Amino acid sequence: MPIIKKKQKQLKPARVLTLSLLGVIAAGTFLLCLPISSKDGGWTNFVDSLFTAVSATSVTGISLFDTFGHWTMLGQTVILLMMQIGGLGLVTIVTFFNFAIGRKMGLVKANAAAGEVSVTGFVGSKRLFIRIITYTLGIELAGAALLCITFIPEYGAYGVFMAVFMAVSSFCNAGFDVMSAGGNTEGLTAYADKPQVLVVMALLIFLGGIGFVVWDNLANYHKTKRLFMHTKLVLAFSGIMLLVGFIAYFIVCLVDVDKYAGMGVGEKLLSSAFASFSSRTAGFSVADLPYANDFARLATIMLMFVGAAPGSTAGGIKVTTLAILTATVMAVIRGREDASIYGHRIPKKLVYKSVTVLALSIGFIILSFASIYLLIPETPELDILYEVISAFTTTGFSAGVSDAGGIAVKLIICLTMFIGRVGPVSLLLSLTADKSGEGKNKVMPDCEILIG
Repeated sequence: MPIIKKKQKQLKPARVLTLSLLGVIAAGTFLLCLPISSKDGGWTNFVDSLFTAVSATSVTGISLFDTFGHWTMLGQTVILLMMQIGGLGLVTIVTFFNFAIGRKMGLVKANAAAGEVSVTGFVGSKRLFIRIITYTLGIELAGAALLCITFIPEYGAYGVFMAVFMAVSSFCNAGFDVMSAGGNTEGLTAYADKPQVLVVMALLIFLGGIGFVVWDNLANYHKTKRLFMHTKLVLAFSGIMLLVGFIAYFIVCLVDVDKYAGMGVGEKLLSSAFASFSSRTAGFSVADLPYANDFARLATIMLMFVGAAPGSTAGGIKVTTLAILTATVMAVIRGREDASIYGHRIPKKLVYKSVTVLALSIGFIILSFASIYLLIPETPELDILYEVISAFTTTGFSAGVSDAGGIAVKLIICLTMFIGRVGPVSLLLSLTADKSGEGKNKVMPDCEILIG
C-alpha cells in the first residue's frame, strides 16, 4: 500500500518576514552582548544590546550609546550588517543568493521576498531582485567613495570604514552614525558648511527612500518611455513632502535668531534641506533642527508619520498611502462614487488597505504613547509622542525618552520599532490564522449607517 505523505503546511509570507527579522535581531543581540563588542571590555546589558539590535535591524537609529564611543570595530560592523539586512530585508538577500547559485525557491519564500520590495506577483521578480542588490551595492559604494574624499584626510584609515558605515546608514535610512570619531563632539553639525558630505548623504537617503520598484522603472524608462502610476505618485508626493519640510525648517532657522545666528544663509539653506530629507525616516540631525522647538517637532512628527515610499528602506505610512487617502477625501467632497488620481480610478481594495494602514498605525502609536505615559507621567507629552512616532516610523530622532526611561520603556520602544519595520498590517497577518478562503463567496445584504 503506497504511503501518502501529508502535505506540509507552509508559513504565510508575512510570517516568514516577521520570523526572519526576529532571527537577525536575536543573533545581533547575542553578538553585541559580548565583551569583544564593547570598548570597555565588559558585557553589555542584555536589554541595551537588544534595543540596539532592534534599532539597527528595523533601520530606526535610536541609540542608547554613542556608536563610535561604546562599540568596538566588531560591534560597529555588527550594527552595519544589521542595518544592511534590515534595509533590504533578509528574505530579499537570501532570494538573491538563491537566484545567483541557480537554486529554486518555494512559493512562500518567493512571495515573502516579493512582499518586502512591494512587487505585485512574482512574475519577472528574478530580474528585479538581482537589480536590487546591484543597485544597492553600486549606490552605496559610490556614496562611500565620495564620502572618503572628506573622511580619509580627517580620520585616516578609519575614514574608509566611516564612509562605508555612513553610506549604508544613509541609504538604509538607518540613522546610526560614527561621527564622534576623532573627538568630534558636534556630530554632523560640524559638516553644516560642507555640501560634499550633506548632499551625498541626502541623495543616498532619497534613493533609499523612493523604493526598488521606482528604481527599476526609472532605469528602464529609456526603453519603455513609460512611468508607472506608482512611480509618478512616489516622485510627486515625495517632492511635496520635501518642499514642505524645507520651508518649515528654514522658518525655524529664521525665527530662532539666537540659536542659529552663527550660521550663514547658505548654511541655513543647506541644513534646512538636509533636515527635510532626513526627517522622512533617516534620523540624521544637523544643528538640532528637527527638535529645535515645538514648531520644529510638530513639523518633524508630520514628516516622520508620512515617511517615504513602499518597498524602500524607509518607514512611515508611506507617500502612496497619503496620496490614496487624499484622493479619497477629495472624491467624497466632490460627491463622486470612486476616488481617482491622474485620470485613473483607484480600486476599492487599495482604498480599504490605505485606511487600514492609517487606522492601525494611529492605534499602535496611541497604545505605545499611553503605555509610556503611564510609566513616566512626569515626561512632557510632546516628548513621548515624538519618541513613539520616531520609533514607529523607524526614523531615529530621540527626545531622550528611551535613554531616560527604565527597562519597561525600552522594551515598549523596541516593540514599537519592530512593528514599524514589519508594518502593522503584515504583523497582524503573521499572527492570525489563514482563513482567506472563509466567506469568500458569501453574499451579504447592504446596511445603511449614518456618517458624519
